[in-house]
Amino acid sequence: MRGQRTGIDIRGRGMRKIYTIRDPESQRVHMWSTRRIEEEVAACPRRSITKYFEGYLPKDAPILEAGCGLGAWVVYLSDRGYDIAGIDNDASVIERLKAWKPTLDVRFGDIRKLPYEDGVLAAIISLGVMEHFEDGCEAALNETRRVLKPGGLLFFTVPTNNPFRRVFAHPMRSCYLQWRKRRGDSIHFAEYRFSRGEVETLLRAHGFEPEITTWDDFSETTMSLGIWADFPMLQAKALYELKHAGKAAAFVLNSLSRWLACSGILCVARKQGSG
Repeated sequence: MRGQRTGIDIRGRGMRKIYTIRDPESQRVHMWSTRRIEEEVAACPRRSITKYFEGYLPKDAPILEAGCGLGAWVVYLSDRGYDIAGIDNDASVIERLKAWKPTLDVRFGDIRKLPYEDGVLAAIISLGVMEHFEDGCEAALNETRRVLKPGGLLFFTVPTNNPFRRVFAHPMRSCYLQWRKRRGDSIHFAEYRFSRGEVETLLRAHGFEPEITTWDDFSETTMSLGIWADFPMLQAKALYELKHAGKAAAFVLNSLSRWLACSGILCVARKQGSG
């Protein structure tokens, strides 16, 4: 059921295993079918991660977003002079991106088998991707390390098991999934959610040294991607916007600590060694 606890090992099995009523194909359709590329790109400047991209990403060396989805960051960063490409295992979103902007360097592929030689990329961006591998992050992180130059940077985000989720979201969704199971619905793996310590342990085990570990969400205190994702009843019509009750909850929690309701953890880590 949703909210099952697991241990963590070097393959990235997180502290909290999350389930859903949607199978993997339905999850992909649900994630991207109703979203527009323009909306996703417009949201980029409002994200807390933006300042770390601007502060750490090189403009004169190749960058890959591994698991680019609708390609918002590929669009946003390429428009600002970065040499960035994208790869994703959903052929439909790559087709949409190519139709929307044919000049974008995006392609279909598996982030566990990247089409690059060893040590050729200066940075890899992985935003909310590796937590979806039920057998863990090991293959994807090993491949990431392989294609990065010595000292290359990994911008890594995964969902976090924040206090708001532990107290409210996870118990409520566990009850909901139990009810759906009693009705005969199937339950499917969705993702793992991590703590700060688990993320740093995971990356160090795969040859990366964390330089920054911080919360990942929107910068504005009246927004919360964590609340937006976990409580659909609080979603407003505009993408990522919250209704008044959601904004009030986000403001109170964010004012106390950005860790209380943030959606994820960002770790900027550097590849160690020469291999």
